Amino acid sequence: MGQFALAAAIAWIVKIFVWVVIIDVVLTFIPSIDRRSPFVKLIRGITEPLYRPIRKIIPTVRLGDVGLDLSPIIVILGVQLIGYFLISLLTRA
Repeated sequence: MGQFALAAAIAWIVKIFVWVVIIDVVLTFIPSIDRRSPFVKLIRGITEPLYRPIRKIIPTVRLGDVGLDLSPIIVILGVQLIGYFLISLLTRA
């Protein structure tokens, strides 16, 4: 029974983390947002350490005048894969 509760907690944490990354992405599209606000600093403090190593390997893709940062997508996929892997280990019969 305990492993199923842990699996549910991992799934919950993965969902929250995915939403944090999505919020971070949305915040980058709001030019008037105060980057010094505690909320923005909290979100960036959670996501930026994970983006940095990915950006070293996969730089921002240029599409004309616009840059496309793929690191949030890779972080979301990575966190979900790790979460699914852990959940599958915990819920094996």
